[in-house]
Amino acid sequence: MKILRGVLILTLVAALTLCSMGTVFAKGPPADNPGKGPKNMGERQGFSGNVTAVIAGNVTLITEQGWNVTVTLNNDARYKIVKAMNKWGSYDDFIDALGGSLTALMGEKVVVLAGNVTETAPPGTFTGVAIKFMVLKIPATPLHAHRTGLVSVFNPPGGSIATGNITIVDVHGVSHLFTVGNETIYRPAGTEAGNITADATLQTSSFVTVVTKGDPKLNSEAKAIVLHANRPADWPKP
Repeated sequence: MKILRGVLILTLVAALTLCSMGTVFAKGPPADNPGKGPKNMGERQGFSGNVTAVIAGNVTLITEQGWNVTVTLNNDARYKIVKAMNKWGSYDDFIDALGGSLTALMGEKVVVLAGNVTETAPPGTFTGVAIKFMVLKIPATPLHAHRTGLVSVFNPPGGSIATGNITIVDVHGVSHLFTVGNETIYRPAGTEAGNITADATLQTSSFVTVVTKGDPKLNSEAKAIVLHANRPADWPKP
């Protein structure tokens, strides 16, 4: 499924580029992918990723390569939303389809063809102006995500500290860091006490599931932490 989705996204990026770069192709082959040298600066480039910020008409997304790309949306660009706005439309059409605000883009998967692309410090940070901007509604962003593992670090908020953190090690031995706030819910209730002498409380080596809102790569805030009664004998799994 991940391979198929990757192929679909690459196809969409290629399609956007081909539809909008005829004059560039007439002069020779297209530029290399962003990040391979200064010759790409100012070129039209295709990007895909999840939206991480929306500020005053500027949309920032993070790509699967880890690049941060900020594009400016304006009346000159063309817009589309899969299953909601299937034909390319204007900026006003796009805002209406989003329910009146660009903030609805947060966390969404998008594909963008950008012009005047510039790489800024640090490397892998790009800016540009949107030429075509498409929101992918397939697959939908999950309402919640779950990560299960053994607790290696737990620093709950308290006193003057409003935000704590928890780190868990998953079945593959990979560590995942989440922020913990005063709004974090604990199940069973009372497990947040952190009494290191009691198995019934959250502590180092506890076996837990951390629930986040949407993709934890985009939002690492722990909405809920569930303490499991039985800890696996072997973890990570050999």
